[in-house]
Amino acid sequence: MTKRLFLRLLGISLSLSLILEILILMGVRNLNERGEGPLRNPVLKIAGRLLERSTDYPAGLSTFNRMRQSLGFPPVVAWVLDQKGRILASTPPSRPLPLKWKDLSLPPSIHDVSAHFPYFELLPDLALLRLDRPTPTYLLLELQNKRLHRLRLEEEALILFLGMVASAFSGLFFTFLLLREKSLEARQVIASLTRGELGARFSITRLDEVGELMILFNRMAETIEDLVSRIRKNDLARRDLLEELGHDLRTPLTSLKTAAETLIHHGHSMPPEEQGRFARIILEESRYLGHMIEDLFFIAEMETPEQQKDEETVDLTTIIREGMELAGLSAEATEKGIRWEYEGRDHPLKVRGSPLLFRRLFQNAFQNAVRHAASRITVITTTEKSPSGKAVKVLIIDDGPGISADTIATFGMRRSTRSGDPKRSEAATSLGLGSVIIVTVARLFGGEAKIRRRSETERPTGTELTILFPAMETPGALLTFSRIEEENNFQ
Repeated sequence: MTKRLFLRLLGISLSLSLILEILILMGVRNLNERGEGPLRNPVLKIAGRLLERSTDYPAGLSTFNRMRQSLGFPPVVAWVLDQKGRILASTPPSRPLPLKWKDLSLPPSIHDVSAHFPYFELLPDLALLRLDRPTPTYLLLELQNKRLHRLRLEEEALILFLGMVASAFSGLFFTFLLLREKSLEARQVIASLTRGELGARFSITRLDEVGELMILFNRMAETIEDLVSRIRKNDLARRDLLEELGHDLRTPLTSLKTAAETLIHHGHSMPPEEQGRFARIILEESRYLGHMIEDLFFIAEMETPEQQKDEETVDLTTIIREGMELAGLSAEATEKGIRWEYEGRDHPLKVRGSPLLFRRLFQNAFQNAVRHAASRITVITTTEKSPSGKAVKVLIIDDGPGISADTIATFGMRRSTRSGDPKRSEAATSLGLGSVIIVTVARLFGGEAKIRRRSETERPTGTELTILFPAMETPGALLTFSRIEEENNFQ
């Protein structure tokens, strides 16, 4: 505990002790002055009984003083009063009433007592007793407390100050013990965290202010542990990815090197058809490398804060139509003569997200559809209910032979080997990075993407890709579907 903290705690403890003791003294004094306190003076009761047995009040007061003198006690000063404060009897005779008796409240019931206390004293100097008489009658007694039982103001102030100091230091002592215990536990927990034991936590024994701080610290430690765990997993995945990419890069580079060396050393003796085959290998492998590097850079940048901040209201209808048009202009779609069909509602489909990422998602989705389609691709957009509200649903269906079970199982994951025939176009060979982009972008904006092989009874047969996004607004009810068939690459 630092010196500054100790002085602050001491000051707070002394202030609270002073306030508490003043409140206690004021409460006791207030109760006794109103006759509601625990005052039961035997002298007052005996005098009252003597006066109640006689109608001669002066004789009763004299009898009471003679009894006290016979017992060795000094006589008392007393008055018998009516309800209006008139003196009916007094001892010594003709003794005037003290001025402070007016501060007393008249007891409301028989044998009730009210008392007057000097400042900073707990013993009264005046006591007023209501007698059991037909009319309200009171006995006022001036209590002469012995010097032995009376303390001077300085002595009472000293006792008050000592009580404050004792209570303050007692509170500080127990606070120090508590803070010391918690400080030792905190050092042990922090030392464990420093050694890499991220599971170290405070043991919560009670829910006070310190316990709440421990709960917050434990939550922070859990967050740090989860963050470190994710970082470790990401590092492990990054190392695995780099190792696999090294192998994936070596394969096309080896093909490029072999084809180039063959052309250099044996090209002059090869027929033109053979030279063209090796040249196409070099071109396709170069394109494959370019697409793979581009996809890897895109995947690395997708979940950066800059991309996540680039979020706005997007009309999926416009992005889907643009993506269909661009995919229809590709060389493979033109070669196959792909026919495009679009079914959608007559209104914009509003979602929250990044236009750039959405365009890339549907670019990859349409490229996959073109790769597997035989002659037709159908795109359906609609809305449906989801657990969190309305969702925009996009179906991309091709009429190809359908994808394999292995491809469905690895959809959204990077494959360790290339699929497809390297002799075909670069779009036919893939490491699954296109599906990784589709799934990652969908999840990034609260959606999902899944793929399945359609059954033989469904038309068209082939592969169906489903993409869902949370809808921004509820579309109009009972809107009809419009079917648009666009051929010849949207000309």
